[in-house]
Amino acid sequence: MSGKQNMHRNEEGFVLIAALLIMLVLTVIGIAANRNTSTELGIAGNDRTHKETFYEADGGTELASEVLEQNIACLQFGPDGAGQGRTMDGTTDPYDIYVDNDSLGFWRNFSTTPTAIPSDTTRDFYYPVYNADDPHTNFKASGSTKLTTGSAIQMAAGYEGRGKGIGVGGATLVYDINAQRLGKNNSESVICVKYRHTIGQEGDCYYD
Repeated sequence: MSGKQNMHRNEEGFVLIAALLIMLVLTVIGIAANRNTSTELGIAGNDRTHKETFYEADGGTELASEVLEQNIACLQFGPDGAGQGRTMDGTTDPYDIYVDNDSLGFWRNFSTTPTAIPSDTTRDFYYPVYNADDPHTNFKASGSTKLTTGSAIQMAAGYEGRGKGIGVGGATLVYDINAQRLGKNNSESVICVKYRHTIGQEGDCYYD
């Protein structure tokens, strides 16, 4: 009997050890799950930032086409009184589009080589006016003249004995517009689009 009693006494600490092992396993699983959650949140945050930057660059190309049209409409103009570039509406609003002094007539940038990717040092204009590393979008545009082929359509109503003809033709300016968005957390996205301007359909000049 004494031998059996000793065996039971030797097993009295097993429950405590088992409980500690289970707690250790659960702790490891909890730490792993927490790290995995943090990683997933980081990935989701980076994906959101990337998409925001992409769509801001994409939307910037729409803005750039309007700036280009107004730049064409202005034809000839110089820097402001301080010898600087120009904001698009001449105000001091921090969201103005700013055209660099060396690119005031950037619509005349014609080239047979691909348009350079814009940057803080190589650009025609940018939006908005920014400080230091604030998010902003840089733009670069260049194009070439293309002739529009004429067309002719002859229509005849035989039994009426009459017909009509039409012929049209002209020239267009075809531009490559590149937009570089520098967004939050050092994110960057570049969008390149083609834009066609029909000569003779210029609008109003809104530069001050």
